Amino acid sequence: MILKSKTKLFGKISLLLFILVICTTIVPAEQENQFKEAYLKPPASVQDLLTRDRHYDTLNNLSPDGTHFLIPINSQFSSLKLMTQKTYRLGMLEICPDVNREWRLSTYGTKKLKIYSLSQRRSWNIGLPENIFVSDMTWSQDGKKIAFLAHFPKGSQAWTADVQSGKAKALHKAFVMATLTGRSRWGSSSSASQMLQWTPQGTVITLLVPDNRGPEPKKSPIPDSPIIRHTRKKDSPTSTYPFLMRTSHDKKLFKYYTYAQLAEFAPGKSPRKIGEPAMYMSISLSPNGKYILVEKIVEPFSYIVSYSSFPRELQVMDLSGNILSTVRKTPLREAEAGNGRDRSQADLPRNVTWRPDGKGLSFLWKEQKEKDKEDDEEEEESNASERKDRLMLLAPPFSMDETTTLITSKKSFSSISYAPNGRYVFTKLSGRGEDGQTGTDLAAFDLSQTPPIKTILLKDMETKDPLKFPGDIITQSTGNGVDFALLSSDGKSIYLEGRGYKENFKPQPFIDRIEISTGKKERTFEGAKDFYERPLVPLDNDLKRIIISRESKTAFPNSYLWEKDGTGEKLTNNKTPYPELKASKRIDFEFTRRDGLEIQGRISLPPGYEKGTRVPAVFWTYPSEYKSFKDYKHSTIRGDNHNAFQRFSTRNASDIWLTQGYAVVVPDIPIIGKGNTYNNNFIAHLVDSMYAAIRKVGNLGYVDVDRLGHGGHSYGAFSTANILAHSPFFKAGIAGDGAYNRTLTPMTFQRERRFIWEAQDIYLEMSPFFQADHIDTPLLMYHGAVDNNTGTFLIQSERMIQALTGLGKNAVLYIYPFESHGPRCKETYMDMWARWLEFFDTYVKK
Repeated sequence: MILKSKTKLFGKISLLLFILVICTTIVPAEQENQFKEAYLKPPASVQDLLTRDRHYDTLNNLSPDGTHFLIPINSQFSSLKLMTQKTYRLGMLEICPDVNREWRLSTYGTKKLKIYSLSQRRSWNIGLPENIFVSDMTWSQDGKKIAFLAHFPKGSQAWTADVQSGKAKALHKAFVMATLTGRSRWGSSSSASQMLQWTPQGTVITLLVPDNRGPEPKKSPIPDSPIIRHTRKKDSPTSTYPFLMRTSHDKKLFKYYTYAQLAEFAPGKSPRKIGEPAMYMSISLSPNGKYILVEKIVEPFSYIVSYSSFPRELQVMDLSGNILSTVRKTPLREAEAGNGRDRSQADLPRNVTWRPDGKGLSFLWKEQKEKDKEDDEEEEESNASERKDRLMLLAPPFSMDETTTLITSKKSFSSISYAPNGRYVFTKLSGRGEDGQTGTDLAAFDLSQTPPIKTILLKDMETKDPLKFPGDIITQSTGNGVDFALLSSDGKSIYLEGRGYKENFKPQPFIDRIEISTGKKERTFEGAKDFYERPLVPLDNDLKRIIISRESKTAFPNSYLWEKDGTGEKLTNNKTPYPELKASKRIDFEFTRRDGLEIQGRISLPPGYEKGTRVPAVFWTYPSEYKSFKDYKHSTIRGDNHNAFQRFSTRNASDIWLTQGYAVVVPDIPIIGKGNTYNNNFIAHLVDSMYAAIRKVGNLGYVDVDRLGHGGHSYGAFSTANILAHSPFFKAGIAGDGAYNRTLTPMTFQRERRFIWEAQDIYLEMSPFFQADHIDTPLLMYHGAVDNNTGTFLIQSERMIQALTGLGKNAVLYIYPFESHGPRCKETYMDMWARWLEFFDTYVKK
């Protein structure tokens, strides 16, 4: 009997041990899915949210004749198929060589163009082919046509569209070179193109792929040299760029894919070549159509900085391609971070632009002063600030030896705007004046008088306190991008537009009319108190009719016709694509940190939230640095808008979390420190801010403080890892495209201006990599495989997951092929949300 009992007991113990082994060796179903090597999809409801059309019309791009608006419609996502295009990354320029254009233009962008008629109150589409992206939309001078770049799978072409009929066609079958100039304007639909210009005759000037450039330079499998890096005669600190040139072959490829042929397109004719091929950064046609201001990259290149720091030449050409003048030669700039003093551009002409009256080029230039050989760099910098500033005119034939000084000032010029006829120039004057006082004035100069008559329109403008800022001069521009100040119809007044910031975070944008001869101001427009109303486009010179945008916390943005007599009309009929989220309650709140700083935050509650219940919450943060409490307060007044409609985000603090039963909390995380010492307080202010925010939302009664997750992207990812390492507040974290080891960004990062050798303890203390042994909270990281952001190399996440793995922590890293600093593919977004939701549901919600 005893033997049988022992046998039974042994059997039970064996069974228990077997069960225990099974339980400890089988990966939980949730984690098994987390590690599945496939592109996952989130629940159908989330897929629906991600793929809904989020476009809405905004009437802000008005034709020169004032009758039509151009409305671009962008693609919401790219695709893995598009992202797999062959790409060269050279000196931070990302090029798709098979189509001679910048990588972004090949993968994402504007897919449709729409025209809205103000007189007819209706809209229609421009007829575009399938499988196309467009960019650089540019109005013709008469407003009847639009030129744009059409990006096809085999290359890019210059096209035009007739506004009234909507018909579009190629100017010629020739392919354009959209690499350097294509990069500079990507993502903008309202700024002027730097590679498409309309002439007064209705022809179009652009940049072509040279027809005689030959095949791509071949790379020998046998290197012709070791890779050589050397120091410079002067200290040359640089940022940590991910895609710099590395070999002489890279230089050859860069030249091959950036050299472009300037050419003129006329309907029904072959392109007319203008001058020789060059590495054009921008082209700008003079108002009279006779000259072109071009900026070119020239050699030598550099292995330690991006192409934006390569040498440049700014030149004036005629339409035959003759170089009439070299206005500026900008040298190679290799010292571009932290304490590197590079004064090589201090004596060069700046703000070089065409005057709208066609008299020539306007530019600013500091008075020249001989440098004493014994002067050190600090004395040179001081002397530069004491030299008078000059507003110059360079008129045809554009000889730099025959420039005209229009105005000389002890204060520095900035924000130059001319009247359309050139009679007046308006400018800000900043610095120490003849009276020894420091400040910023808004001045008008009457150039019709000799010497020009100066009128101070605003004395000692407040530039730091947003509540007192008087606004900026309203300017308009031609289709080719030549700016001019908007004058009243009698030519006696200009207009200042301000954001109308308020201490209650409900800004009321305004427009003031200011008399040029006296500085007398009169309010022309002011937004409502309980809506966010901002001017978009004036329709006449006396601002009797203005297109404005109107929205509120509950009203989706729409464009309206505002009339001075009090009448108005809604012109667009935009509606939120997410009506189910309108029921989500948004609460703006204030909380006090341990050091006494009052901080702003917002909490959004799930639709159908039941009062009195406490729900899990996702905190999403991104710290910012300030020199004082006052600076932070000014920043919140500028940045917070309690009358704005909550835009839907597919990432960051997304409303998708709300649909899954989470609250979303976005608290400010101010890092305060005098001078350049913000980060001496980084960890303390990060943790203290988070603790105060959690206590506040806990006291409000909405959130279960025992079920909190934290997320952040880029610097927010860096902060997420830090908050997990230094506090016990959160159950899990999500960190994307972060930098976790500051020794890999040794010469400044974010707003840190000190090098690691000046603040080694701060660099180490701030690096969550060195605190990885303290991260006991589950952490999900993601990173783009070709992250192009300064400092956030993929190796940052790879070394972090290596450390967490070696330490036996609970973490996972998803590396997304072809993605850069932030996802673009639909497949990536689907996969991210599938994994994010499962991760937080496992570790936070439960």
